[in-house]
Parts: sequence; C-alpha cells; structure tokens
Amino acid sequence: MKIVVTTEGGQPVQEVTTNAQGTWEVPVDEPGKYKVTLDVSTLPADAEIRGGNNVRTPVVYEGNPSTVLFALQPKAAPGAAPQEEAGTSFWDRAAQLTFEGLNLGLIIALAALGLSLIYGTTGLTNFAHGELVTLGAILAFWFNTGTFGFELHLIPAAILAVAVAGVLGYGQDRFFWGKLRKRGTGIIAMMIISIGLALFMRYIFLILFGGQNESFAQYTAQAGIQVGPISAAPKNFVAMGVELLVLVVVGIALLRTRTGKAARAISDNPALAASSGINVDRVIRIVWAVGGAIAALAGVMLGMSQSLKYTMGQDILLLIFAGVTLGGLGTAFGALVGSLVVGLFIQVSTLWVPPELKSVGALGVLIVVLLFRPQGILGRRERIG
Repeated sequence: MKIVVTTEGGQPVQEVTTNAQGTWEVPVDEPGKYKVTLDVSTLPADAEIRGGNNVRTPVVYEGNPSTVLFALQPKAAPGAAPQEEAGTSFWDRAAQLTFEGLNLGLIIALAALGLSLIYGTTGLTNFAHGELVTLGAILAFWFNTGTFGFELHLIPAAILAVAVAGVLGYGQDRFFWGKLRKRGTGIIAMMIISIGLALFMRYIFLILFGGQNESFAQYTAQAGIQVGPISAAPKNFVAMGVELLVLVVVGIALLRTRTGKAARAISDNPALAASSGINVDRVIRIVWAVGGAIAALAGVMLGMSQSLKYTMGQDILLLIFAGVTLGGLGTAFGALVGSLVVGLFIQVSTLWVPPELKSVGALGVLIVVLLFRPQGILGRRERIG
C-alpha cells in the first residue's frame, strides 16, 4: 500500500510503501501539521478503509513521533449493506464493548485498590498515585529492553518491576510521608504536596524515558481470537485472569491475614487500633508497599494494551479517582466495584455517544450516583460533629 505525506500547505514530503505487516515510517525535518494520504488504489482487492476516510492530519512535535493508523476491514460485496450493519449487530457490538470495559475496569481497579488502601489507612488523597502506575510500566520496559545492561522477557521483567515498585512504595512512606505525619502535617497540606510530587515525578520520567511512545518487546502485536461475539488478542484474556487473581488474593489477604485485619482496624479508627497494640506505622508502610506494587502491575497491564508514555498514569488518574469515589472512599472492595462500573460505562457508552465523550460520561455517572448516595456504592455513612 502506498502512503503519501505532504505538509499542511501541500508541499510533498515523501511517498512510501508499507511492509508486509502494514507498517511504515516517514522522517520529517521539522515539527508541524502534516497530511497523510493512503492511496486506496493500492489496497488489497478484498479490503477497504473503515469509515471511508483515507486522509489523516497528524501534528508532529519536536522529539516525539506521531502515530497514524488506517483501520481496514473486509470489503463489502456490491450492493450489500455497510460492513458494520451487515456483519455486526447491536448486541455483538455491545458484547465486544462490555468485554473491553471489563478489561479497562480491572486495570483501573488494580490502581484504585492501592489508592483506596492508602486513603483508608492514612486519610491521604494521593495525586501522585498515577505516577506509580507510570513507574511500573517504565521499569518493566527498561528491564525488558536492556536499558540496565540486560534484557529480560516481559514476564520476569514485569515481576521485577512490581517488586522494585513495592520496595520504592515502602521507602516512600518510610522516608517521606511518614516523616510528614510525625511532624503533624495536615491532610490538606499533604494532598497539595502530593500534587507537587506528581509533577516532579512526571518530569523526571520525561527526562529519563523521553517524550516518545514505546512498546514492550513481547506481546505487542498478536492475532485476535474469536470467542463468540468477542474478538480479542490472547494477551487480553491472560491479563484479565492475572488482574482478577491479584485482586482476589489482595481481598482474601485483607479479610484473613493479621496484617489485613490490622489495616482494616486502622482504617476504622487509627487511635483505637494503636491503643490495642497494633504498630500503625508498620502496617501503613506495608500498605504503601502493596499499593505501589499493584499500581506498578496496573501500569504493566496498561502498557500491554496501549503504548507506553510518560503521562500514561496521569491520563487515567481521574478514572482511578472516579472508581475509588464511586465505590466508597477507603473501601478496598468498593474500589473494585466502582472501577468496574467506570470501565464498563466508558466503553459501553460509545454505543450511543462519540468516543471522544466516553470519559466525560463516566464522570457524569459518578456525579449522579453521589447525588443519591454520597458515601459511594459500598461506603458507610458517617456522623459528622
């Protein structure tokens, strides 16, 4: 297939032909807006462009590559209905979007669980939690691609990244947040500090990782498999299984282990928990370690479903907060339920609204639910005063 790239003013830049995998690359001399045209006469005889639009107008920034995609679909027979109407029913699309919503919801739930545990035990609304998601993805990428002098397969690279992020989460509370608590720093002040920490970490990632989009060395492109009306890459099914397993294990640990029961006791009443002999600081540090580790795992899973970039945690931070708030602040199982609701609504809502508005709709649902149940789905009412 032939790709023609010109400047916005129509000056020719380059013509290229895609390779056997359909990928192509055109270097440009300077940043700006460009026009990319796919020559439809060079398409395979049995394929056509989905939506019929063969022109893209990407904006290229200095130092950042811009990705341009042309989605293809089987060509409809002459006189047949459009592909979406003829081959895909409303219910098939609904099933596909429900699956994608569950996938997204589980990723959000992993990140939201750590945020909820930290809030429940410390009262801190941590705006830097999204950077912990980014940290996990970037660490796994570095271990996976040989940045540290050795290359690991993505699976051991992800395990190592999660372990390192857990240690860093423990150290973050041991040497930073714990110090602020001992000095009597207020919750509002600590929340503002977390915003500054998020900005600091984000631009450290920009310096070290760069502004470009990257992908893991494995599992980047997989052929989809069909399960009933649902089509997805095998990695999506495996990722959802891992996410569910981790959420179940953490949930059982909260209910059955001494540390989990201690964390729940601190969440209910820190002073009473301390007076009953619970080492509050130790439990909080364990919670930070677990929260950092599962946030890193969420980053790895997010990086497998999209490109890696230094703002990936920031991009889903509002959705994480929406899941935590919708489920009930400080409740681990509420974070899971709220995140699944957010993920499902984001994807399924595109049946009726433009994809550009899907996140707005999820936040709208959050507002509506909280109008009728301010404590969230699984939250508890509290007496004030």
